[in-house]
Amino acid sequence: MDQEINLAPRILIAVSDPDLRRVAVAGLRSSGFCVSAPTDAEAAMLLAQSFSPDVLIVDSRLVTPEGRPLFEKLRNSTEQYLLCIAGEGEHRVRSAVLQSGADDAISTPLHVDELAARCYAMLRRPRQLQQRVESVSAASLVFGPLTIDLGRREVRVDDEEAQTTRIEFSLLEQLCRRPTEVCTREELLDAVWGPRWVGDSHVVDVHLSNLRRKLDQAAPGTKVIHTVRGVGFRLANDITDAIEIPLAVGVSIGIGIGIGIGIG
Repeated sequence: MDQEINLAPRILIAVSDPDLRRVAVAGLRSSGFCVSAPTDAEAAMLLAQSFSPDVLIVDSRLVTPEGRPLFEKLRNSTEQYLLCIAGEGEHRVRSAVLQSGADDAISTPLHVDELAARCYAMLRRPRQLQQRVESVSAASLVFGPLTIDLGRREVRVDDEEAQTTRIEFSLLEQLCRRPTEVCTREELLDAVWGPRWVGDSHVVDVHLSNLRRKLDQAAPGTKVIHTVRGVGFRLANDITDAIEIPLAVGVSIGIGIGIGIGIG
């Protein structure tokens, strides 16, 4: 991905149904959004801070580890636009989430063109988008010893720079967008090469192997990428062990946190 994509409105979508998530992500990306799609509440809370989304799309049924509705937790700890997804015919749920502070609500089955239109409609109400666009060139994702400068497209491990190609940077960025999950080769191909890519998925392994070598050269003592045999790739324990889940803005739980938006 390039700087133009980084400047696109950002959507964080957290839904439990994998088919719904896949359709929504594809539709939002084709509508011009930059999308991150964690599959669990912990990753969603983490990325609500580090990904700096403009719109949060949250399944009303998702709950935090302590059993609290995820949309309520995010509403209390962020200022982004919040759109909740309720089940088919759940009119009372839609009313409840709106009364709890959501900006919009929609029921399944989803129509992705309507979902995208609702997101654009929210973004026409000035809130934070302009501020993020003005500062995005200086924004960084920081995961413990790993720093990704989105504006300069630089990667640093243990404060040592690793020179990456465009594809290597994009692959690492995708892994960081889902820091607590495994990304399959097919998901990485779709996100980095595009859904119309025709070719061997082994291309992902080749580029990640080159990326690993560069990261190892920059910081020999820190493992960044872990291969889950037969499944895909994720951030290694050296990185995820330094991640904690934000409790609220300025408050956190866990140990060894190092995540946020760094403004240089």
